[in-house]
Amino acid sequence: MGKVAYNNPRFFDFVYDDFLCAAVDSHIAQSGVLFHSLTKESVWELFEITGVLAELKKRGYDSFQLDLSGSDDTYQKLILTFQNEILVHLRLSIQEYRIRLNDYFFKEKYLVVNWLQTRHPKQEGRDSTRLYPGQDVPGLGIFPEMSDLIGFLIISLRLNGAVIRPEYFHDAVLFSRKFHFLEADSKALYQALRTTFPKHSIRAISTLLQHGKIVDAKRGVIEWKPIEMIFFLEKSLNFFVFNRKFEKKVSKILSTYKLSLVEGAEAELGLNT
Repeated sequence: MGKVAYNNPRFFDFVYDDFLCAAVDSHIAQSGVLFHSLTKESVWELFEITGVLAELKKRGYDSFQLDLSGSDDTYQKLILTFQNEILVHLRLSIQEYRIRLNDYFFKEKYLVVNWLQTRHPKQEGRDSTRLYPGQDVPGLGIFPEMSDLIGFLIISLRLNGAVIRPEYFHDAVLFSRKFHFLEADSKALYQALRTTFPKHSIRAISTLLQHGKIVDAKRGVIEWKPIEMIFFLEKSLNFFVFNRKFEKKVSKILSTYKLSLVEGAEAELGLNT
């Protein structure tokens, strides 16, 4: 299995100017151009070079349709389908973030992944109790390839990194391999969930959260809300932004958590710990 995108030399050695199209002035919705910078053919090429299409073919999908829609930086949608079934769904925007660097702030533009979903409808016959929250069919299991895709979109659009907003706890676990929690509060909650329930699976914790079955002694029922996680193209920024001061703040908040499960929650939801 190939390395995930950010450890893979091809991510950084890639020459993207060859398939960048000229700036597009049209603001007509569904123009077929992603952020007025990438043609539909260029996006197809990204799916090809990152191995997404190859992995889909291994899973039994042999023909695809790519749809791009959106008219400005605030909303773009990318959908890859097979026989009218969604396989990959991305909702993207470009946003300027104000990042604190020690005692200074700097602004840069980032690719924002507001929604990321992969679906494997050919496996829809699997036990529905094994699905993660938010799934109607199992996922495709192509995190390395999707990471590559996000990485190449960053450099292709000449941005400084990416921000992703995990809708569910299990998504945050997946992206924590390469992304950092932007806010100390979010990281503290994440760590509290991971350390308090070490014998529970990620799916179990995510399911318990989704059904309001995890409570804190002071905060009451814990709700997982979409949080922001960031990836800097310039990796050295991690050491300055997520420094000792940031980690101290995380530790202080973490110490205030006292989590527990609602009595009978696991039996009610049919979870195996």
